[in-house]
Amino acid sequence: MGAPTAILTNDGIRALANATASGTSIKPKTVTFSNQNLSLDPALSASDIAGWRTQNITAYLPVNQDIATFQCVVNASDAVDFTRFVALFLDDGTLFMVGKPTFPIAPNITQKINIPLTYANAQNNISFAYIPFGETDQDFNLLNTLCVGGNQILKNTLKLERIRIQGVN
Repeated sequence: MGAPTAILTNDGIRALANATASGTSIKPKTVTFSNQNLSLDPALSASDIAGWRTQNITAYLPVNQDIATFQCVVNASDAVDFTRFVALFLDDGTLFMVGKPTFPIAPNITQKINIPLTYANAQNNISFAYIPFGETDQDFNLLNTLCVGGNQILKNTLKLERIRIQGVN
């Protein structure tokens, strides 16, 4: 068995070329998980893909200006079949990329797929409107705790400073 592989489809190449030429962006949105044993063929179209699950991309992981990785995770309770083939679709239904894991992924386990895209200035030609940024997740509860704690420290410091200025130690 070789390494997992993903390729752009002909429709995906056209979508990127059109986006580059027009100054617009493509919008990756969903991944379909399939038990089909298809060959990686750039001529595949959306009608060729029959999957057991289609869901939104879970995360976008930036690598550099030219490489973007799309991640999709299926929880074990939702993994009802083997995954032998994956397909990444744009928001308009265009079959953008297809891929094969190194070996079929069994059902009833968490299935995590990373699909890398290497394309000149990929970061500028892809709109990530539908994709959470995996490396910039924010816990706003933590941020709020830090702000409240920081404000309390500042208030206590100001009280101590007033006491010190008044000569009361």
